[in-house]
Parts: sequence; structure tokens; C-alpha cells
Amino acid sequence: MVENYQDGKQNKKGFNKLLSIIIAAAVLLIGGSVAAFVLIDKSPKANYFLYEKKTVDFLGKQVEDRYGSELEWSEKGLENPIEDIYEVSAQLNMQLSDSPGYITPEQILNNTTITITNQLDRKEKIGKASLKGSFGNFSIEDINFFITSEKVMLGLPFMNEILQLKGDDFGKLLNQADPMTFTGEESIDFDMFFNQNVLAEEDMKYIEDNYINGLYEALPDEAFTSNNEKVKIGDDNVDTEKITFQLSEKQVKDILKDTFTKMADDDRMKEIIQEYILAQGTSPIRLGESMDVLIPNFDEEYENILQEAITGLDSFMIPDGFTSTIWVNKDIIVKRDFSIELGPTEEELVTFYLNGTLNQNDTDVSLAYELGFVDELGIDYKINLDGELSNKKGEINDSLTLTSDTLKIIYESKETVDKSKKDFNRTFTLSDDTGYAMDLIWSGDAEYDGDQMKSNHEFTVAGDGIPSNAIVLTVNKESKVTDNVSLPTEEEVKDIGSLSLEELMTYFETEVTPQFEEWLMSVIGFGF
Repeated sequence: MVENYQDGKQNKKGFNKLLSIIIAAAVLLIGGSVAAFVLIDKSPKANYFLYEKKTVDFLGKQVEDRYGSELEWSEKGLENPIEDIYEVSAQLNMQLSDSPGYITPEQILNNTTITITNQLDRKEKIGKASLKGSFGNFSIEDINFFITSEKVMLGLPFMNEILQLKGDDFGKLLNQADPMTFTGEESIDFDMFFNQNVLAEEDMKYIEDNYINGLYEALPDEAFTSNNEKVKIGDDNVDTEKITFQLSEKQVKDILKDTFTKMADDDRMKEIIQEYILAQGTSPIRLGESMDVLIPNFDEEYENILQEAITGLDSFMIPDGFTSTIWVNKDIIVKRDFSIELGPTEEELVTFYLNGTLNQNDTDVSLAYELGFVDELGIDYKINLDGELSNKKGEINDSLTLTSDTLKIIYESKETVDKSKKDFNRTFTLSDDTGYAMDLIWSGDAEYDGDQMKSNHEFTVAGDGIPSNAIVLTVNKESKVTDNVSLPTEEEVKDIGSLSLEELMTYFETEVTPQFEEWLMSVIGFGF
């Protein structure tokens, strides 16, 4: 049965994914929680998490200084209806075919322009997309797509009516087409396309109040020690405060066991996880009762997973416990060293580690981090992140390199930021262990002015076997805050979900097909 598969796979996958998010967010949330009283609590424990938060805030400030206008405009789209108009064209400076012909493929491409108009109102959960294009000597327009939390609509240039399908009618159509496979209870939850938050704000607040703060209180003060130490960061000898956070194997297990036990008896936490699985761990297609608001057997799955985790902790091995050391200068972590070895048995121990340095002054930031794990066979899998960031009064020169055993990705950016205006030239370089390399070059400009913005973008590709500027893609964008997003009236709509299968086939044969043929002849002509 579909529901049995969904229960077993989706519940555990979504539950484990949510646990990972909670654990990853814990340090930052603890940092935010202790920030309020750290003025009176100067303990190494409080400072450890406060420095973690301040370092994240510092890195966030680097992003904000570079992309503040983009972030601000993105936030406008969360509160207001936004209209985006994209004009897309391409220039192909190479010959695709040697075949003789009056019109070549590259000529068609070079004389093609596509315009996409998007309107989105996240609050009202309404979206609209319109497409038109010119291709050489002919054009196509009036292709319109609409979506709400309940239905989708499609308007085509050759049709007098706009096709509509409600999410709740999806199963009915499937059942008529294949009653042996589909029950008719299937539906499409279009609301999922408008929900982007991992967790609702009130749910995150509940987790913070009932788990994160409790986790902070459960950490013993003596697990944190502090002393002054001079360390070498790059070419500089830096005076730092060194804080070591260390828990024994028993302490780690006790904290986790207490947390899992509390979760097992927490109905509100159970609801949060269930809602998360439905929102993030499934597709918008609901397969009948198996994906209803209440997942069958979820309570049993929830309790079983937590009980297995609690019981499994007894034999699980963390031989050296948990150790994380940070070195702090001017409230910023300039060096860190973290590692933990764990596994179900001594033969299956795996070591996870993170270490690196960060050096910064008024204009420049240098960073070098190494993240990886060593498996039970002793094989080291790691990723290195190295960066040089510079921002001198709006003149930005950045370089970031991400390296693994088989792949290297380099991002280089030269930008000029002047209040609401920006010019940029960005290059992404991808190379592998065979020596092959390819560049994606993205250049352009942008201007933000209150409730409107415009930008121009040019993309080119260069690499082994690809001549420079052989392909140029141009995207020009204009956006503005709009009053609302309008939908077709009931008189303009043909609701195909209300038709029987026979009525639907008749409709397409007697109305849709003749309209399409007539339109095609008017666009292309009899010489097609």
C-alpha cells in the first residue's frame, strides 16, 4: 500500500531532517538567548555562545554590506504584491550547422526575444505568469498561468476559455482515467507552493523556550574553561581569549536522553514535527488518506523513533566525548577546532571535524576552514573553504574557493556599490580532477528606487573547447510593487475538474483542437 510506504519512509526522513535543523540552530539560538543577560553573566559558558552568535552576525553583516539592496527588495516581496518583468535574449557567435539554408538555427536564436511577466502576492497566495515571445518572423503571446492555494489556471493563445483545475478535483480525473490505480481521493495541495518557512515563527519560539534554553541550562558551567593565548592567524600573532567546551561521553548521553524523553511526552512538539513533515517532507500531491492532515500511525512512529534513540544511546559510543575550542579576538571567533568521534560500535567509529581561521580588519576578511569526516576505514573526506573578502568604501573584491578531492569551485567578484546602485562582474569557475575547467561569467548592473527596481544581466560561458563569448545570454529585469494580482472571472474559466472523462474528451476534440489548428495556421501559415 502507498500509505505504508509513505508512513515508514516520510516520517523517519522528515523526523531526522527536523532533528538536524534543531541541532544546527541550537548554538545560534542559545547565543541569542544568553545575549540578554550576558552583561551580568561573564562566565566562559555564556561567552562561548555569545561569541558564536556575534561571529555569525559579523559574517551576516558582510553579506548585508554587499547585497543589502537585494535582501531589502526580497523582503518587500514577503509583504507586498510584486511584479517582475524579464526580457530574455541570446546572441550565438558560432555556427551550429554546416547545412545550407535560407535561415540558420543561429539566426533564429539571435532574433528571438522572450518576455516573462510574473506577479506574486504571497500574503493572498495568488500568482500569475505571462509569456510572450518573438521568433524570427512570427510571435506568440497570451500564454498565461495562474495559481492560488486551491487551484491552477492556464490560458493559451488559441483558446477562448481559460482552463481551470482545482486541487481537490485532481483525484477525480485520475480515477476516471485509471480506476484500478487511483481512488479519487488524491488531491494537489497548491498551498505548499506559497509556504517557504522551514518552521513557523511561533513553533520556533516554542522550541527555543522549551528546549534550547533548557539545553543551555543543562550544560554544566565546569564544561567551559577560559584562558588567554596568543595564536598565529595568517601572518599575524593575535592575542585571544581561548574557550574550551568539553563534555564527557556520559554527559553527552545524559543530555540527549533527557531531551528525547521530554520530546516523547510533548504533544505540542509532536504536532510541530508532524506539520513539518507534511509541509517539507512530502510532495504537493496528496495520495488519499495516507497524506491527510493527520498521518496514520504517526503517534506510534514518533514514540518508536524516540524510544529507539533513547535505548540506542546506552550502547552508542562517543569515546572522547565532545570537544570544541574557540579563540576570540574583539568578540569574533578567529580560530576554531572541533572534533567528535562516534559510532554504534568500536569498529564503526567515525570522526567529524571542523577547524579553521578568520582574520579581519576594517576592510578585509580572510578565512580558511576545513570540514570533514574520517570513516571507519580511515578514509578522510573533507571540504575546504578559503576566502579573501575586501570592501573599501563600496569597492568590493571577493574571492571564495570551495575544494574537495574531485572538484573545485571558485567565485570571484568585483563590484561597485553606491547606495542603491550597483555594478558587478562575477565569475564562477568549475574544475574537476581531470583538469577540465569552465567559467560562467555574470556581469551587469542594478538600481533600487523605493518600490521599484531594474537590473541588466549578461551571462557568458567559457572553457575548454568553448570559445570566449561564443554564447551570450542577456536578461533585463524590471520590478515594482503592485496593488494586487488579478484572476480571471468565472465567465472566462472552463473548469475541467467538474467534467466527466467523456465530457473532457469531447471538449478537447470539438473545441480545443479546432481552435489550435486555426491559430497554428494564422501564426505559421500554409507553408509550414
